[in-house]
Amino acid sequence: VGTIGMYLSKFCKNVISVENNKQAFLAAIYNAKVNNIKNVKFYNDDATLFIKDLAYNKEKIDLIIMDPPRTGSTEEFIMSCVKLRPNKIVYVSCGPDTLARDLKLFLKNNYFISKASCFDMFCFSNHIETVVCLERK
Repeated sequence: VGTIGMYLSKFCKNVISVENNKQAFLAAIYNAKVNNIKNVKFYNDDATLFIKDLAYNKEKIDLIIMDPPRTGSTEEFIMSCVKLRPNKIVYVSCGPDTLARDLKLFLKNNYFISKASCFDMFCFSNHIETVVCLERK
């Protein structure tokens, strides 16, 4: 519903938010309007296809925040991130096993982990959220 991008919009010139779920995409547009946030553009698209297009067009991206499903990211998405060469990538994960798998690709491609934190957002369950900040070497 656009919460991460809208929260960060006050620190950025422009924010691009991509959501595959149509209802979440429409809710994000509504949330931005209600909160008078004008520097976030929302796209209803598959994130992998969207970022592949950005990489193909050699867009300039300073920071990528990714929050994939529990199954993790796709290799195509990760390699497109690498091709875009942002200074930082923030990976929000609810699946420690897929996070570890995906981080290996970033680490092999000129990124290092500068910070990682775990958050217990689902009390009384065995699920945790992990936020990892990757920086380009």
